[in-house]
Amino acid sequence: MNLGTKKSYYVFSKTDIKKFKEENNKPLEYIDLIKLVIDTNSELLKLYELNTKSVEISKFNKNDSLIHSQLLKLPLEADTDFDKILVNFNETKPPKIGKATKIGKATKVDKATKDLTVINDKANYIERKDFEKISIKKISIIGFSFMTVLIIVIGFVLNQSINRGNSEQEKLSQELIITQLETSGKYDKVAQKMKDFNYPKKDIVNMYLENGQFVNALKADKKAITSVLDKIDTMNNKEQQKALNELKKANITSKKENTSIDLRLALLNKDIDFLKKNIKSVDSQALSDRIVKLFIDEKEYASANEQLKFFANKALDKQAKQALTNKVNELKKAVSDTQKQLDGKNTQLSDLHKQLDDLNKNDKSPDKGKHVDDKNKEIDNANKDKNKISDILKDQQGKEKEAQKAVDDFK
Repeated sequence: MNLGTKKSYYVFSKTDIKKFKEENNKPLEYIDLIKLVIDTNSELLKLYELNTKSVEISKFNKNDSLIHSQLLKLPLEADTDFDKILVNFNETKPPKIGKATKIGKATKVDKATKDLTVINDKANYIERKDFEKISIKKISIIGFSFMTVLIIVIGFVLNQSINRGNSEQEKLSQELIITQLETSGKYDKVAQKMKDFNYPKKDIVNMYLENGQFVNALKADKKAITSVLDKIDTMNNKEQQKALNELKKANITSKKENTSIDLRLALLNKDIDFLKKNIKSVDSQALSDRIVKLFIDEKEYASANEQLKFFANKALDKQAKQALTNKVNELKKAVSDTQKQLDGKNTQLSDLHKQLDDLNKNDKSPDKGKHVDDKNKEIDNANKDKNKISDILKDQQGKEKEAQKAVDDFK
């Protein structure tokens, strides 16, 4: 049966449903009519009780002749098979099969006889007659055999065509039922119907994944954990956390799978310590890349280097090395600036000591003692500042040395 390949005009009357008013007097294929009814029914189910609306559907051909008219009450139950309800709109006459070319007995005999009329003498005439009888018999047998084979072939082709049409019709009906249930959010019923219709387990899992039903996807197939986590990884951070926590709460994953979930949660929460401790537990390139990026952002270059040893990534390797080099350069500048501060502080202390010596030698005033005490306090404060700067410089020099070593060790 040829489904939905020829458009006919559908007129929707006796209705106050907005969607059908908009679609009034419109050329549609049969499958589009079914989809229109399903979509409208799904929307109405959310707003009305059952059997509160109706629409009259009339189908016309290109010559404006009425083919079929039917009153349909909406909304109906979510799992209603609309293809069966509206099947009259798709009824078509079976294709005409051209008559097989008749291989007439007389036609073949005449031709055979005509070919033999060149023989005129009596002896040959008798021989021709005998041959003609044999030929007629053979031709009849061949003709009958050919007709038999032709009928069998035509029957086989027709049967195949009918079976193919029935198969397509059945598949369309199944898809419409599944679409109707899925649109209504009845995913468990969708899964059950898919099982009834012998859909592969993978298709059922994908249906759950596309609708964010990750726990149900794993319940349908516990081996689908990789597909589930890959799908979750494509979501935004908030959605990822929600989905991962739902998986943990469901308590249907193995210890190893729980670690994969925990790693993703730690990544989202920037739990660096947990990620450092579980570098060897990372089980995919995509997850490793995400963790390496976080390590780089948090300036945990050694950890990034360690992670890259398990899952190499040239681009991230280059990025980490560049970030490390930048850090070394920043530290070198910081060391240089701090050294200048220390040099300045040493110059200040040298001047203060000269000033103190001058006071001790040349100050003859009654306040000399106070002047000397004040200068010693300045020297003490300058020494404290110098010690602080020295400590900062040592710390910076140590960090610079570590950073340079990290660059040298980064392979």
